[in-house]
Amino acid sequence: MDTTYQSVAAGPLKRQANISVQRYFEMSLLLMLATGFLTVASTGKLDLVSTVVMFAALCIKFWGYLRGTNYSVSPKTVTRLSIFYIFFYGLDFLIFAAGPTAVDRMLAATVHLVLFITLMKIFSARTYRDYGYLATLSFLMLLASAVLTVGTTFLVLFTIYILVAISTFISYEIKRSMEAAQKTPEGPYRAAEQNRKAIEKALFTAAIGLAIGIFALGAALFFVIPRYRTGYLTDLSMQAQNITGFSETVNLGDIRQILQSPMVVMRVMPEGSPRSFAGVKWRGVMLNFFDGKKWFNDNTAPTAIPDESPQRFVLARPEGWKLHHYTPLRYRVLRAGLSTDVLFAAAEPWEVSGVRLLNTDVTGSLHNPGNFSSPFAYDVLSDTGVPSPRELRNSSVDYPLEIRLHYLLLPHTMDPRIIDLARSITASATTNYDRAAAIQSYLRDNFKYTLDPPSIEPADPVGSFLFRSKSGYCEYFASAMAVMLRTLNVPTRLVNGFQTGSYNQIGKDFVVRARDAHSWVEVYFTGYGWITFDPTPADPHPVLPGEWDDYLDTAALFWNEWVINYDFSHQMQLAHQIEQNSRDYQQVFLHRTRRWKQAGIREAFRVEGWLMSHKLLVLTIMLGILAGLILTDKSGMLAEWRFLLVWRFARRDAQVSPREATLTYERLLQTMQKKGFRKIPSQTPREFALSFVSTPWGAGVMEFTKLYNALRYGRASVSLPRLRTILQDIANRK
Repeated sequence: MDTTYQSVAAGPLKRQANISVQRYFEMSLLLMLATGFLTVASTGKLDLVSTVVMFAALCIKFWGYLRGTNYSVSPKTVTRLSIFYIFFYGLDFLIFAAGPTAVDRMLAATVHLVLFITLMKIFSARTYRDYGYLATLSFLMLLASAVLTVGTTFLVLFTIYILVAISTFISYEIKRSMEAAQKTPEGPYRAAEQNRKAIEKALFTAAIGLAIGIFALGAALFFVIPRYRTGYLTDLSMQAQNITGFSETVNLGDIRQILQSPMVVMRVMPEGSPRSFAGVKWRGVMLNFFDGKKWFNDNTAPTAIPDESPQRFVLARPEGWKLHHYTPLRYRVLRAGLSTDVLFAAAEPWEVSGVRLLNTDVTGSLHNPGNFSSPFAYDVLSDTGVPSPRELRNSSVDYPLEIRLHYLLLPHTMDPRIIDLARSITASATTNYDRAAAIQSYLRDNFKYTLDPPSIEPADPVGSFLFRSKSGYCEYFASAMAVMLRTLNVPTRLVNGFQTGSYNQIGKDFVVRARDAHSWVEVYFTGYGWITFDPTPADPHPVLPGEWDDYLDTAALFWNEWVINYDFSHQMQLAHQIEQNSRDYQQVFLHRTRRWKQAGIREAFRVEGWLMSHKLLVLTIMLGILAGLILTDKSGMLAEWRFLLVWRFARRDAQVSPREATLTYERLLQTMQKKGFRKIPSQTPREFALSFVSTPWGAGVMEFTKLYNALRYGRASVSLPRLRTILQDIANRK
C-alpha cells in the first residue's frame, strides 16, 4: 500500500465528523408548537392555570435543548399519568372547570385534556408519528386562534409560525433522508459541534429566505385574487367586543365599564386637514326619556333609509341647516366588531356609504342592521357647522308639539332641590342659550371628574351627584344638566358616543378607544335643531399615548383596513391608485424626456454654431488626433503605417523594438515571396532560412533570421538600418 497516499487521505477524514439535525429539528418543532399555543393564549380564552402550566412546560423543554439535556418521560410514566387523568377529567368537569352551563364546563375540561395530551407528547415524543401529532396540534391551535381573533397580534404570531414551520419541515426532510441513507453523513470540520452549528446556520438561512419568498408571493396573490367578503373565516369569527352604553336603554353608571378599556373601537381617517376635526364628537345614540335611574327611548321602531345608489344613503337635512354656515367633513370610519349596530358619525351626517342597510329611529340615531359584529368600514359626509350664540339667543321658545311631548318629561319622583338649584344658577339668564351656558359652566367649575365617585345612590343618581358627591364622570354631568334644563322648560336629550380620539401622525388617522366613550347634552332651539353642550370637565389624569403607540396603531390600521376588511372595493381602489400612480409616473417621465430632448437640441445647435465658426481650428484638431493615433497605436493598420514611416525614414542609430519584430520579418517574407518562395505555416523561421543555404540569398536570409529571433525572443537590441541593408541586398540579388 502507498503510505504517502494513505497519510494524505487520512487528513480530511480526521477533520470530518458526523452531521446531525436532530437537535435543530426538535427545537424547530417545539417553537412551532409554542407559537401555536401563544396564538391561542393571546385570544384570552384560556384560563390562567392552563396558560402558566403550558408555558412553563415549553420553557423547561426548550431549556433542556439549550443545555443538551434530554428532559423526557418514560412510556411507563406516560401510561400512569394518563390513567390518573381519566379520573381527573371527571373532577375537572364537576369542580374545577368554569362556566355558566354544563356544556361550557365540559368544553373547558376538554380543552384541559387536549393540553394534557400535548404536554405528554412534548416530553415523550420519540417517533415520527409523535412528531406528526405535535405538528398537527400546533396547526389546530393556530386555526382555533384564527376563529377566535382578528387582531394584529395574530398577524405577528402567524408570521413567526410560518417561519418556524418552514424551518421544521426542511430539517425534517434532511433528517429523514440522512436516516434513510446507507452512508454516514460527514462534515468539513473536525469537531461535531462545529458541523452542527454550520448546518443549523445554513438551515436557518434557508428557512428565512424561503419564508420571505412565500410571504412576498402570498401578499401578491392576496391583493390580486378577487374578493367579495371581508375578513377571514368571517362566519366563524364574529366575536363582537362587548361595549355598553349604546343601546336603547342605558343605566347611569354603565359607561364606566368601558372608560378604562384601551380597546380600539374605531379608526377615523379624515379627508383634508386633521385640524378641522379638533373637538369633533362621534355621536352614537340619542336618548330622550329619563325615569330617574336610566335613559331610554320609548319608540325603538327603525325606519329604513332608501339608498340613492348601491351602498350610498342620503339622509334628510336637519332642521335649520340653511341658517348656519355649511362646514363639511368627509371621513372614513373603520369600526371594530362590537355588540351594537350603532353607526358613529359627527353631527349632522348627510351622506353614508359603504353599508348595505341603514336604519334610523325617532331620535335620528343611525343603525346598521347587517353584519355589525365583525369589522366593517363606511364613509360619511357630515355638516359640523353651528349657529352663532347671537342667533341661538334670538331663537323662539315656541316648540313643536313633538318636541314638548318627548324632550321635556321629568321623572315622577325627583329631588325638589334640583329645581331650586337650576333656578338659582340661571337667575340672571334671559334666554335658553344663556341658561344652558350657565348650567354648563356651573358643572364644569364646581364639580370634579372621577371614575370612582363617592356617595352616589342608585335610587337617586342625579340628586346624590349634585348635592352629595359633587364628583363623577360624563354620564352624571350630562344627566344633571339635561334634567336641570328640563325643569326650566328647555328641551334636552342625552347623547352617548365618543370623543375625537388621539391623532396618529404615522397612520394619519384618529384612533378612538373605549376609554374615549363620552356622554353629553343636546339642547333644542327652534329653527336650528339640536345644539351640543358638554358640561363635563377635563379628566385631570388623562391617558397619554406611548412612544410606540403610533407605530403599533398604524400596523393595526393596515391589518384591519387591508387584510381583515379587504374586499372587492379595496381591490378596485388599489387598482385605481396603481393606475393613477402609473399615469403620474408616465407623465413625469415624458415631461422630463421632452425637457432633456429640447435641452439636447439646443446644445446641438450651439455646438454646430461653434464648429461652423471655427472650421480651421477643428480641422487642425482632427489632424492632430489622427497623427496621434498613428504614432501611438501599436496594433492593426495604424501600427503598420507607423512602422512603414520608421522603416523608410529612421536614423542610422535607430533600434527596432521587440513589438516591431514581426513587422520586420513580414517584410522579409514579402521580399522572398516576390522571388517565388512562400513560407509553409508549419516551418519555423530557422527551417525556412536553412532552405536557402545553397542559394545566393542564403547568407542574407540566415543573418536576417538570426537578428529577428534575437529581437523577438531574446529581447536583444537590433539596428534598424542593418536590417534594412540586409533586406535590400537580398532584394537586389538575382
